[in-house]
Amino acid sequence: MTNDQLKQWTDMIEVKFGLSGYTCFETMTAYEKNDWNETDYRFTTEWLPPGVHEREEDESNPKGTAVIELDAKTGRLNSAIFVGGEAPRHGLCFLKGEKEEVIRFVEQETGWTYGDQFIDAKPLGHNFSFQTAYKGIPVSPEGFIHVSLDEQKKLTFFSKQGPAPGRAEESGFQLTIDSIELLAEKRLVFVEYPSKEEEKWLPFFMIDDVLVDNQTGSAVEERQEILTWKTAKNKKVKRKLIQMAPADIEPDRLFEFPPHPDTKPITKKGYAKIREASTEFLQTYVPKESGEWSLSNIKRTNGVIEARLTNIKDVSVVPRIWQLLIDKDTYEIMNYHDRSPMLEQFADYEQAPKPVLSKKEAFKKIKPFLSVKPVYAYDGNTYRLSGKLDSNAAVHAVTGEIVHF
Repeated sequence: MTNDQLKQWTDMIEVKFGLSGYTCFETMTAYEKNDWNETDYRFTTEWLPPGVHEREEDESNPKGTAVIELDAKTGRLNSAIFVGGEAPRHGLCFLKGEKEEVIRFVEQETGWTYGDQFIDAKPLGHNFSFQTAYKGIPVSPEGFIHVSLDEQKKLTFFSKQGPAPGRAEESGFQLTIDSIELLAEKRLVFVEYPSKEEEKWLPFFMIDDVLVDNQTGSAVEERQEILTWKTAKNKKVKRKLIQMAPADIEPDRLFEFPPHPDTKPITKKGYAKIREASTEFLQTYVPKESGEWSLSNIKRTNGVIEARLTNIKDVSVVPRIWQLLIDKDTYEIMNYHDRSPMLEQFADYEQAPKPVLSKKEAFKKIKPFLSVKPVYAYDGNTYRLSGKLDSNAAVHAVTGEIVHF
């Protein structure tokens, strides 16, 4: 049954995407935990274009290679990528390539309805971008659908990320800026923003966006803990190469749909060991900054544990962050990613002047530009109607000028 199903899908992909003459040189079955702590099951095929018989010397896929991925649980399309934007000669072609036609294609591929389960999103370098929704209201974590066509209206890129929930805990949306004014003022923060045009740091008051509970009007924030210590340590991390990719699963197990090991919860004992390892890391790399770093966003992913360390004293819009990769069994840090190189490009920028406006003065100026919009947020069990407090404006902390982003 398994091999028959995979062969049927492979044959369907070849016909649907015009891959006659292409070589199907690899098929893969894999599974991975998603942001909803559920398991995604994937069937991926890679096709070399006519006349090409192997990958490039660096193991990259040559231009024109087709990489098609299906959701193995539903058989629906997850993604279709044509390397270099080069579609097959007889590829999937749209008549006019207009938005309405693309919407019908997305509805067919996802089984979702436009305006209800997916809505328009800001373009992100693709011809068409949509985001997942519940009854027309955006969801969080966000899901996206992107579609790109070439000049001949042939499909060159399709990607679907995240589900459209079938049910949610509904209620009437009752939040307004006036009803959460105290929270909004609290979320106004001073930051220094790098201006490439002026090659200097600019002082701004900006809103630190946040989800808001629709019933209580309080902020819905992720768990974080401030780490403190008294002494320095010298425990450098021996960094190991980690392949962050979905885990392979044998085809005969794929259709059993076993839960991915990453869906296993982190115990209190495990959290304590993660906190200990994170503290030792900070004692080694920033020993004089006790009380200035928070531990958050702990989760299992791709067979390791991820944890984020953020400096809470930084006023830069790009704060210092370390992403730790921790062994799931020993709780030792195996590797880490540092955001500091992002700041190096601004090393020669002129420093920002000190703010002249008070926080209260800045809030009065920015208040007309605040928004709190409904969003269905996933709380670990279900989707609940919440609000997203945000603003596309900032206040210059010296001149009082409103700047839009």
